[in-house]
Amino acid sequence: MIDLHVHTWRCRHAEGTADQYVRAAASCGVRTLGITDHLPLPPTLLDRIPSAREYAMPLGELGEYVEEVGRAGDLGNQIGVEVLLGIEIDAVPELYAHASELLSRHPFDVVLGSVHFIDDWAFDDPELIGRYEDWNLEDLWERYFGEMIDAARSGLADVVAHADLVKKFHSHPTGAVGHLYAFAADSLAEAGVAVEVNTAGLRKPCGEIYPAPAFLRELNRAGVPATVGSDAHAPGDVGAAGRQAVQALEDAGYQSVVIYRKRVAEEVALSDI
Repeated sequence: MIDLHVHTWRCRHAEGTADQYVRAAASCGVRTLGITDHLPLPPTLLDRIPSAREYAMPLGELGEYVEEVGRAGDLGNQIGVEVLLGIEIDAVPELYAHASELLSRHPFDVVLGSVHFIDDWAFDDPELIGRYEDWNLEDLWERYFGEMIDAARSGLADVVAHADLVKKFHSHPTGAVGHLYAFAADSLAEAGVAVEVNTAGLRKPCGEIYPAPAFLRELNRAGVPATVGSDAHAPGDVGAAGRQAVQALEDAGYQSVVIYRKRVAEEVALSDI
């Protein structure tokens, strides 16, 4: 099994060290593990949204994080887990230049691109759920999908993480969303990025893998490669619902996934993960 999306204590809203994640991976059968803490956010955003300090590691820790994952890789070599140096970036336009500069400093294997902010609102923060009442949900979904597509087109990320995160709190428009799925799938294909089948949605109010089955079918139709991540925020969640992720991929018509090493994709048959 592979798991290309986990977070350690350094992101300030998770727990566990890199070594603990590697040991957890070994114990549950994950043989390729991507450690993907959140890239430090820029000072301009932190000044405007002070609570965002709890969403990512401080800038001064980025080098320490890279070294820590490297040591975890040494442990992984001893116990049969390949450890990939990953990072998750908040890929919204305000952050593009900041993220690009930081990414250039270190030899990442895989970069996840995600959208957690709509303007100054971290819409996936449960403490801010009341702000959904300020939106028409059709407008919110249109806005989110637009931001997500722009993130894919930015060229910063290899993989779009939790591509329909906007559904996290089970806030769905009353109308059809198939046109959003189709346009996003075609856009991600044109951008040359992969999509992540992220099982964390099963642990959230939406109770559904990201992306939704209909969205994943559209992504496969468009030829967008896929990978798998648990989005673990504690070692015990490593590899969570991995077999359900594989089943979702099979149901959508996928026969393979991709693994990134030094930001180059390698295709692996579903039967081999």
